[in-house]
Amino acid sequence: MPQFSDDLFLGSAPSYVGTNTTSALGNPAPMSLGFGPMGRVYLFDTTPVTVNTAGILAASSPASATTATTYSGSSLAATSATNGVTNTIRTDGTTVAQLDYPRAVSVNTGAFTAATFVTANITASNTTGSFSVATTPLVGLAVGQTVTVTGTNSGTSGLAAGTYLISATNGTTTFTLVTTSGGTVTTVASGTNTGLTFANTLTSVQVTVSGWDYYGQPMTEIILSSTSASTAVNGRKAFFQIASASWVAAGGALSIGNSNVLGLPCRINDAGYVLSNKFSGSLSSDSGTLLNGYYSNTTNYATQSITNFTSASPGVITVGYSPESGTLIQLTGSLGTLTGVSLNTTYWWTKINSTTGKLSTTQANYLAGVFVNTGGTTITSGMNLVPQFTSSSVTPDVRGTYTPAGTLNGLARVVLELGLTAIQVGPQSTTTGLLGITQA
Repeated sequence: MPQFSDDLFLGSAPSYVGTNTTSALGNPAPMSLGFGPMGRVYLFDTTPVTVNTAGILAASSPASATTATTYSGSSLAATSATNGVTNTIRTDGTTVAQLDYPRAVSVNTGAFTAATFVTANITASNTTGSFSVATTPLVGLAVGQTVTVTGTNSGTSGLAAGTYLISATNGTTTFTLVTTSGGTVTTVASGTNTGLTFANTLTSVQVTVSGWDYYGQPMTEIILSSTSASTAVNGRKAFFQIASASWVAAGGALSIGNSNVLGLPCRINDAGYVLSNKFSGSLSSDSGTLLNGYYSNTTNYATQSITNFTSASPGVITVGYSPESGTLIQLTGSLGTLTGVSLNTTYWWTKINSTTGKLSTTQANYLAGVFVNTGGTTITSGMNLVPQFTSSSVTPDVRGTYTPAGTLNGLARVVLELGLTAIQVGPQSTTTGLLGITQA
């Protein structure tokens, strides 16, 4: 059989290559099977527009601190091609904000003014957590703000120290507090609050963004907003079309925009497959950031031996390569005397650094930062961490993302050379091999 120069030669790689010393290969070698299949190099080339922090949805403030408001359809602010976002109607009739190129969305917290509370001026107005300000109207109160109450109440209101939410306010002289879960705060009519100190802050809320990726797969992501004013939090999934965004009041306006986190067109699960990365016409390599695709049997998502699992509050796990936050994992092996966790049970992983992480028992706990406490004896061997591969609203993008180090402006070009393997482009390639597991 003659030799082939095609890098996708349709044949199996012979297992004896390099091991059979008696094969007497000639020049050129008379190979009977050829050597393949191999892969290809894909040239990723794009010029994304400038980041616009309100390009998808203008600054908005839901009216409720306990019930989510959904913004969709004509509420979406995508109207101008100059910010890389356009209103588009899908074939199924859904109005979406379509991006110039698949990217992660950003949730942007607006301005915030902390109120100056004078406790002597604040009295309880009834028995369900309503308060009034006698003099010196306050500035900047808003539904959804967190109010932290400290001190010892020697007054008559019955209000205890703790953390509460503002569920209603006129912004200056009245406000109503509820518990952080929306429950009623018990007070007494016209009671005083002597000895207490009030302080209001922005609330971090779960912003749920729904839409589709570049290949038409429906996807949803939950992004936690920042409690710092004028701060953006970027998601990790690359959206192409956004259908809606919903959240409860955060105590200040939030806007939804695009970001400089660019979605990759194919699954990249190791930095070694990025053969070259250039930005803005420079011959030097770009110092951008790669987030590997959420895919099994890769460096960060492989089954790993646990080298340390502390008996602590919370328990901290050490492995060779920490998976990304939101990864579903299970534990196998031996627990020894360690308590607080179980084998073959699904947990949500929170990444602390490149080699450590901690566990939550539910997605709600993961989002709330509630972690598993462990007791007994610290484990130093005999247990494995096994990632579970189902994409969800808190897992990373299934293909991965790349964030250039410089500023996107619609002119600066991002050029990546991506090495694709046989499972992605060879004669036996698969959709999952090329694009990753199904987006969710």
